[in-house]
Amino acid sequence: MIVFNARLFLRHISTTSLREFTEQHVVGSWINMDWTDMSDSLYARICDRVQELEQKLKTEVMDAKLRKSIATDLYYWQEDLKRAHAMSNTFAVNEFRQICNSDPQAMDVINTREPKEVALWMLAFRDKAFRDAEHFIAFQAKTNGKYWKKHSIPPGLDPAKDREALEFFAEKVAEHYQKNGGGQSSHIELSERAKDGSIQLTIYVQGPVTAFAHFEDNQFSRLTTRVALETAIVYHPETGIVETVAKGGAKSHAAILQLFGEHVVGQKIEPEEIEKKRFHLNALRDGLLEPTVDWSHYGIQKVRLRRAKFSPRVDPSVGIQIEATPAMDDADAIQVALKRLKCEANFEMEYDLDGATVIVYLTPDAKGKVSHFSFGIHASGSSTVKNLSERNQPIAKAVLEALEIIDSHDLSAQELEMVE
Repeated sequence: MIVFNARLFLRHISTTSLREFTEQHVVGSWINMDWTDMSDSLYARICDRVQELEQKLKTEVMDAKLRKSIATDLYYWQEDLKRAHAMSNTFAVNEFRQICNSDPQAMDVINTREPKEVALWMLAFRDKAFRDAEHFIAFQAKTNGKYWKKHSIPPGLDPAKDREALEFFAEKVAEHYQKNGGGQSSHIELSERAKDGSIQLTIYVQGPVTAFAHFEDNQFSRLTTRVALETAIVYHPETGIVETVAKGGAKSHAAILQLFGEHVVGQKIEPEEIEKKRFHLNALRDGLLEPTVDWSHYGIQKVRLRRAKFSPRVDPSVGIQIEATPAMDDADAIQVALKRLKCEANFEMEYDLDGATVIVYLTPDAKGKVSHFSFGIHASGSSTVKNLSERNQPIAKAVLEALEIIDSHDLSAQELEMVE
């Protein structure tokens, strides 16, 4: 895991951009910078002042309200720099350009500054545009992934945009998650994309209680919190395509689309899933990058990728084959790809998984022997599952279902036809 370093990030920012961002940020009023000295050491002096403020918070006695205010502003300083760093790439700059194409001041900044400085300026002076670009890029990273589905509904619908209607829709989405211990509150954000006229709704729902182990004031403790569950819908009025990202499987997608029709576009809709017969192999990528399946229930010790074929989204005609060793504890093909493939911003957003060889290690037998088998699968909807033994076929299908590459009702011979 790469740890973000604010000092290292800011050392590459011009003094003009540093001053603009710092003066505009809430932490700027606490650090009292001397802007008469605009030498190259400005970034270091800003970081030193922030560090002094953090130390003051730890050592000095102060009013509780003041302490909380400073702590909150310091938190936003660190988080906002992380957000700007994540958007310091050509993908984000191109999105900024689309959003601000009628804003001369913003376009001048976008066309004359480096991506890092563009991101800082946009966050400081065009925060809504920055947030819209964040939403779009975050959604693109999940496209074709484990929690993504695409449907067709009537084109030309006019989604509600007033705050009251959208908040009521978010409340209804939150109710869907109440059975899992969450859903007591919600928040919704609307983003409109000028390039294709699409409308994105991002809904945050209060999740169930989660405990985190952490250190506070050099003391170990457990923090109880409620993580926000994120759901998103993108509707394309020109084509009638609607994409959803939601946890909870096909039922959650269906329920959210039903609520979207009833409360946002004001009519009952009957979504038709697109590319139903294809395998969403990015779900396999996501499922192995963020393992959540307890394989012991399936008599499986471990699942990993022996081989993987990736294609860059900027040029899908290019195929990149990654191969890992068959050893169970070695890095698998996804981990190898993360190290070897060039990535500008986000691996999940820049590469699609087109084909893979999955290797399944079964639970050791009474003598401690671990047997394994493997099968191939392709995004086109074909696999070699039918080539497996009668014993291993249902295990392979269970693996695909557990990773949400296929739904339980799709476990048919037609869906898992043999590759010729």
